[in-house]
Amino acid sequence: MRLSVFVISLFAVLGLQQLRAATDALALQQRLVDIFEQNKNAVVRVKAAYKETAKRSSDSEDHVDVMLRVGTGFFISKEGHVLVSASRAAGADRVWIEYQGRPYTAKALGHDRLTNISVLQVTELPEDFSIIPIDTSVKTPELGSLLVAISCPLDFSPSPALGMVTGYDKRLGNRIFPTGYLRTSIPVDGGQGGCPMLDINGRFVGMSVASISELNGSYCLPPDAIARIRDDLLFEGRIIHGWMGLEVKARIDTEDRMRVYLHRLIEDAPAVEAGLQEGDELLAIGGRDIVDVSDVPSAVFFTRANQFTSVKVMRDGEQMEFSVKTLPRPEKKPTIEPTAVTQAEAAAAESDVSKETAEQ
Repeated sequence: MRLSVFVISLFAVLGLQQLRAATDALALQQRLVDIFEQNKNAVVRVKAAYKETAKRSSDSEDHVDVMLRVGTGFFISKEGHVLVSASRAAGADRVWIEYQGRPYTAKALGHDRLTNISVLQVTELPEDFSIIPIDTSVKTPELGSLLVAISCPLDFSPSPALGMVTGYDKRLGNRIFPTGYLRTSIPVDGGQGGCPMLDINGRFVGMSVASISELNGSYCLPPDAIARIRDDLLFEGRIIHGWMGLEVKARIDTEDRMRVYLHRLIEDAPAVEAGLQEGDELLAIGGRDIVDVSDVPSAVFFTRANQFTSVKVMRDGEQMEFSVKTLPRPEKKPTIEPTAVTQAEAAAAESDVSKETAEQ
């Protein structure tokens, strides 16, 4: 009798667990559906036309071909500002969006090819559309967190895709990125580039800017970096990168800990004027900790020209803090010395610096 009661109780417990699991799965499914429904009307298809002149022969007239690039974009303001990949819109002769099957004219306000971001202004707005706000207070999602991407693949209407955060990278091999990127398991192909990505709470956590074909995934630019770019493009029409005139180098100390030092300083540059010295151990820039060379371009990325930025260093065993007035990055970079071979803003301009050194 007791055995029978035990068996019945066991099956009852297992049944309840299965019921809870099924209920949880249905709740998650409904949450994903809700996220898509709440944000799909902010997502648009972006088309850009590029004219290419081809000369057929010496006796014939030039022939103009039109190349069409297609991507995904999304509204970020009720004024009609749309974010899209610069690779889809930069340099186009004409650009427009398609929303719910209808075309709407747009104009480009600015591009940043480095981070692959463009801002468009839709000149004739749809009667009803939603926006995806850029909230810089949203924390970086943890690895393994679920993501929902909404894009316009091929000729389809906005469609959801489910994936997860698989990494947070500031470098790929010896290539140092201008700032940190979320690595995701969501591939972006066939017009999906530029799509927004949202967390399980429906908060915007980034925009896809690059495909990682080897991993069948993508890189996603976080909200704080997007806001930095958006502001410059809206108010200046271009990105104005901050510059301090310093080169850093990493060394491993006796405790096998990586430390970053000021390796060289450009004469009369902001770093020198503020009192920084070669050999200082770099601890933080603008409140962002420096533990690796790749942290430097990312920290400088968020500085603004003609504003003061806090720089913390360790000098002779004493922690010191300096206020550095960053300048706009020179178009022609000053050299540290005639024979020095540096890769100055490659960390922030070409994203291609060595693993050991970087200059800002």
